[in-house]
Amino acid sequence: MFSSVIGNMYHHTPFRVRDSDNVSQKEIQSTGIRQGCPLSPYLFILFMTVLMHDVEDSYRAEMGNAVHTHSAADPLFDLEYADDTVLMSRSSHSITKLLQCLQKEAEPYGMALNRAKTKLLVVSGPPASVVTFTDNTPVHVVGDNESLEYLGTILNRKGSPQITLTTRLARAKQEFNKLAQFWSHANIKTALKVRVFKHFFYPMVLYGLTHVWLTDGLRNRLDAWHCRCLRRIVRVKVSMISHVTNDVIYKKTDCHPISRDLESMQLKYFGHVVRAGITETIHNVTYSQSHTTRNLNAPKRAGRPCHKWAPGMELTVSRWASAQLPPLPIPVSQRQRVIFAKCEDHAGWRSFCAFPMRRRVTRP
Repeated sequence: MFSSVIGNMYHHTPFRVRDSDNVSQKEIQSTGIRQGCPLSPYLFILFMTVLMHDVEDSYRAEMGNAVHTHSAADPLFDLEYADDTVLMSRSSHSITKLLQCLQKEAEPYGMALNRAKTKLLVVSGPPASVVTFTDNTPVHVVGDNESLEYLGTILNRKGSPQITLTTRLARAKQEFNKLAQFWSHANIKTALKVRVFKHFFYPMVLYGLTHVWLTDGLRNRLDAWHCRCLRRIVRVKVSMISHVTNDVIYKKTDCHPISRDLESMQLKYFGHVVRAGITETIHNVTYSQSHTTRNLNAPKRAGRPCHKWAPGMELTVSRWASAQLPPLPIPVSQRQRVIFAKCEDHAGWRSFCAFPMRRRVTRP
């Protein structure tokens, strides 16, 4: 009954194309997704759930074991957002089998992969063998100097968030310059300009950065862009002669560094991860052994350790706690236990995340 109702709604659906005041003739849609239909995301969730269940069964039948990327008890190997699908594996042989199983299981439903958009991203080291489709055509491998975009995030082999932040800031700067007349208009109040700036440009820059650990250099770069925009809004030029500090700009616009807003968002997300418990996927992925420690059996020297999100957030919690009045120092030996206990208190954790850190006291 349900499939019949959906089929009748989607069968011979007429549509028109509007361009300004010009409207085309009626046409019948035969292929494609109804982007404006409220049922589209739910139908895709139903379809992808069934499809990936079939893929896992097919993989088990061929390989004899479950697909797992983080732990054997938690067989997570895929991420889906509508038709944007990510397959994850620890070996090229396993990822090849996953890809080919996905192709085979999707054919009976009339679905096929877009090979031009299918790419292989190797996080560490070269692949042991070539990853191919069912017809032995090799999959394009993202090189050292290449990157790919997934849901607004730029991914590369190094795993550094620098390229994502650079792209976001460049795009935000371009859009900010388009509103030059609005920012310089004398009859528009500063409060309205700041409100427009926050509503349009904060999401553009901060989207998806809640689960990314930014170094101090990247945070300073983010704050520098933010303060330059605020200076243009209040029409104060950057000059070594006037000596108008950033604190004065923040006071005029009733703002604070954007990195503080980012840390508040990250702390809220961190509390959600901790409250999930050790049996939840989001907790296991965040606190996976490969994500929190270095590989001691690496053939090469490990070198400088990579920045990890979970340990970095624990340090952020300690810093925010010490900045409160009165300070709440957290001993290093008890840091994780105290943080986990604080996250369980929903109301207390929300007020803790919203607490503004004390600004540095600078000499006059």
